[in-house]
Amino acid sequence: AHPVTIIANLGEPIGESRVTTIGGVGVPYTVASAAVKKARSLGLARRSRKAQNSFEEGDQVWAVFDRDDHPRHDEAVLLCDQAGIGVARSNPCFEVWLILHEQDYNKPDGRRSVQIHFQKLRPEYDPRRAKMPNCAEIVERVEAAEKRSQAQLARRVAEGSPYGPPSTTVGKLTRAIRSAALEANLVKPAKKPKR
Repeated sequence: AHPVTIIANLGEPIGESRVTTIGGVGVPYTVASAAVKKARSLGLARRSRKAQNSFEEGDQVWAVFDRDDHPRHDEAVLLCDQAGIGVARSNPCFEVWLILHEQDYNKPDGRRSVQIHFQKLRPEYDPRRAKMPNCAEIVERVEAAEKRSQAQLARRVAEGSPYGPPSTTVGKLTRAIRSAALEANLVKPAKKPKR
């Protein structure tokens, strides 16, 4: 199986050896630049000088960031796209992704409004304190969130604003992690419900 390296402003490593995080690198363009640099050092970016060996062929590097009020967001996405780096971005904030675990969401609100909406869905979440919802419950609905995010992204594209709010590509990252785990036999495929 092939590891997934995530460059994000997360602070804490997640998962086991199959997923590596490099946290605390800053605003979207800085995160994107760090991801491209890491991918090039591993021979995983387009036009890398280092040649990949067969073990690295399926490895991936992802940049994770929010739009918030950061400058150069769209440039960061483009930088990653040009280098062949995965992008898990949310506009205006990561809480859009969390809302999609519960319901569809298409209001082009600002960060604070999105956070308040999520707090109504998950009262244990407090945007002014520890931003920790009950992840065990949320993760059970990740595939539903992935489907909702795909539909949400399609709506933004149809509107002519592919990076516009609300939107998130975090579902692409969760699919990539699950796919790598399935390939490594670390998890079993989800059972299909009986009809």
